This record gives sequence, C-alpha cells and structure tokens, in this order.
Amino acid sequence: MPPLDLRTSVGLTDTADFDNPSGTPIYAEFGIPLRAYETVFDFGCGCGRLARRLLQQTPKPRRYVGTDVHRGLIEWCRDNLSPVDPNFQFLHHDVYSPYYAPGNSLRLALPLPVDNATFSLVIANSVFTHLTKSQAEYYLSETARILTREGMAFTSWFFFDRASFPFLSEVYCLYTSEADFGRAVLFDREWFIATVRNLGLGVLMTRPPVIAGHQWTVFLAKRTPDMVDQFPLGQDEAQWVSGASLKPIAEVTLPPEILAKFGQAPVLRVGPQKPEVPPLFGALGELERIKRSWTWTIGRTLTSPVRMLRRLL
Repeated sequence: MPPLDLRTSVGLTDTADFDNPSGTPIYAEFGIPLRAYETVFDFGCGCGRLARRLLQQTPKPRRYVGTDVHRGLIEWCRDNLSPVDPNFQFLHHDVYSPYYAPGNSLRLALPLPVDNATFSLVIANSVFTHLTKSQAEYYLSETARILTREGMAFTSWFFFDRASFPFLSEVYCLYTSEADFGRAVLFDREWFIATVRNLGLGVLMTRPPVIAGHQWTVFLAKRTPDMVDQFPLGQDEAQWVSGASLKPIAEVTLPPEILAKFGQAPVLRVGPQKPEVPPLFGALGELERIKRSWTWTIGRTLTSPVRMLRRLL
C-alpha cells in the first residue's frame, strides 16, 4: 500500500480506494467488455491506485503501462508493484507541471512512449482536468494513436457552456489559478465534441458528475463512419455543467435588433488534424531561453561543485 503522503498527493487516502479484494473489473459499473482490459495504458497513474486494483482483478491485464509526471510516484510503483508482475511497467513522463512536477524538463508535452494501436484501454482519470487547451488537443491525438481499432478510453473532464457567457465568444477553456495553469481546467462542451471528432475519435458513453460542476466521465473510441456520439449538448444535461444553477438563467428582454449585436459566437474552428507538441509560453518560454544562453551554462558550471557538496551533505 502506498504511504499516506503519496496517497494524499493523488487526492484519495482511503486504503479501500486502492484495493480490489473481490477481483471485480474496475469499470464494471459501465458495462465495458472484459476484452477491453487486455492491454491497459494508464496516463497519469499516480502512486498506482488503479494499477493495484488491476493487479487484483480477474482477469488482470496481459500488459499494463503507467506514466506520470511525478517522478517519486513512478519510483514507488516500480519498486513495489512491478515486482508483483513484471508485465506492469511504470514510466516517468518528463513534462513540466507547476504544481505536480515543477522540477521536470521545461516542455508541455511528449509523445506517449508506446507504439501505435497497441492498447485496448487507455485511462486518463483526472488528467485532462489539469491540461491546457493545446495540451488537451495533443494528448487526445495521442490517445487516438495508441488505441486499438476496438479499444476505448476512459477520460474525465470539467465542462462549461460558453454559450451561457456572452463575453466568452472565443474562449473554449477556463483556468482556475493564476499561478498554476493546470490546477483545474474547464472545457466548453461544444469545443470538446468538435475537437474529438476532428482527431478521429467518438464518444461511446457519457456520465454526468454525481455533483453538479464536478468531473464528467466520457468513454472515447476510434471514430467510425456511422458513429453517433453519446454526448449531450445545449439544454441536454446542462444542469450538470460548471456554472449551472438550480435557478434558470434570466430571460433576455432586449429588442431583437440590439440583441443581435451581443453574444454572437463566431463559427467554431478546431486545430489541425495532428496537433504539434505545444510550445512553452510566457514566463516558461523566457526561462527556457535563459537556460539555453551561455550565461546560464557558465553559471551552472561554476556552481556545480557547490551543488554536488550540498547533495553529499
């Protein structure tokens, strides 16, 4: 069992959340077929909460790969879970995150370290809720790349409806922290479904949160020509999005000619078919430029004896 400090870092501390003594498939409540568990890629595996439950599952995956930006969590999983089953592999995803991985390399994305079309189940539990728009586009594309033809992806999201905010006509995601862009990120439902379709994915199933404004569960799969997305838009399930209220929004009373000037969102356009790795921006971009300079290199060279001495002490 992961120690309390590691469990705290992923938000769940109850040991029952890390165990599966009955061997029940971890997503049995959604009715997904057992064949989906054959090969599992766990994007954002943390300290192995789902990995431990999958190890106890009947049947357990033939292959499991877990990645996380937090190096310490990956090291714990390698030391404690891989020895139980060497087919369970854990890899550090060396991407910067202000809160979860401030010491990682200054880059916002990396390709997932596996081959195309190799996983029947991709898990991204509470991952896209911490990504920027460009990161989300990139990793949705990577999800489509690594899924098998009949595979599926478990994802979770915070959603809002930009149509409810006339002043947000071209804003498709909302960030909750000025200091940490990945603390919690909300995505417009219309943007989400347009982006998913553009990247060759479709929605198999959507479950709203148990508490309005919390995380939605969305199962994705590779898109087929006759696929009908099981995803609500407009008034459907709108009471569950972030910002929803028990009291209906007020009726507009402006004359039509004045109303026409407000809240007219432009045509939604999504990114290219294959998103590029998102570039560093703002202070992160400036810091990266500084680290590439001769001044930085000379400074690091001159101070290396001091840093080595500190590690020894």
